[in-house]
Amino acid sequence: MSDMKQIGVVGGGGTIGRLVTRYFTELGYQVFVSDPSLPDSLSLEALLDQVKTVYISVFPMEIIPQILDTIAQRPDASDFVILENGSIKDLLADSFHKLDTAGASLCATHPLCKADQPWKNQNVLLIPYGENGAAAHALALELYEHAEMNVHQVDSLEDHDELMCLLQLVPHLILRLVANLFAELETDLDLLNSAATANFKLFYLSLWRVLVQSPDLSAEIIGRLMDQPRGREIYHRFASALSNVPLSDISTLTDLFRGFYDTTAPSKPYMNKMNMQGIVTLERLANLERRSLSILTEKDEVGMLREILRPFEELGINISAIDSHLTDGTLRFDIGYDSGVSAESLAALKVQIESMGHRVEQA
Repeated sequence: MSDMKQIGVVGGGGTIGRLVTRYFTELGYQVFVSDPSLPDSLSLEALLDQVKTVYISVFPMEIIPQILDTIAQRPDASDFVILENGSIKDLLADSFHKLDTAGASLCATHPLCKADQPWKNQNVLLIPYGENGAAAHALALELYEHAEMNVHQVDSLEDHDELMCLLQLVPHLILRLVANLFAELETDLDLLNSAATANFKLFYLSLWRVLVQSPDLSAEIIGRLMDQPRGREIYHRFASALSNVPLSDISTLTDLFRGFYDTTAPSKPYMNKMNMQGIVTLERLANLERRSLSILTEKDEVGMLREILRPFEELGINISAIDSHLTDGTLRFDIGYDSGVSAESLAALKVQIESMGHRVEQA
């Protein structure tokens, strides 16, 4: 296999690293891995000697510029095509400049989803860098289009981080502080969830999207983005508005909140779309939480869902919701069903589904 079809994945033992390794393998690349958590993998220097196309996926983020600087110091630095996926880019600027000056091809990337979430239909940001970014940009497109992600290009590392002040700093800062408040109040989480209003349900989902991630990640995102001018501006504006709330009457607050619509001017179709997304999410959650079962299988074939649904029809079980997820080779269908289904019908359904070679878990 030629060098053009070889790639090194630094951090290939991590969740994203394993996923990237799989995708590049599917694309026909011979993949070499360097990761201290994998004792049989290559050292960084050995990997860089072997391949000149590299994908870097490591945490904490401070390790990324160390790796980039190691490449920049090599006499063959100009031969390298480099992708990385750090969520904050300001700490890469100096290293990127060195590598670009040396002639390397660079494209910063940022998949906008959690490490344990399938990439299909999720967003990814691409930032081709410098005079030599074309080769790395093409490689990034090859990878992320193969993963069926929605690709968005950003003009610069600075533009990326300014956007992240809104997309990452705001939710991580606010939701982490809300979680700490719940802890200080010794909140009963089960009661909070079971008695939740519709609005709180959606808020609570967002809260847990942050809380299931490492506190180290939130701390690094908040700490780094709060060091940037846009991050400081957002924080001071929010703190000022919050401190003024107790001093404002209802009329003043109404005018304050109306300012969002006056300034951003969302269109009626946009507002309807956002409202409908909330309605659909809440309806699906309610249907799945009330009565549902999960069907798990390692088969991922055309017509799979039709095969699985046939016993529901034969047994007269009406379906209220269907969600599907593919994780680490296991396809999972979460299926909600209407009331009035007997235990005997559910038992018969389980027998038929398991006879197809699938597994059934009752929620």
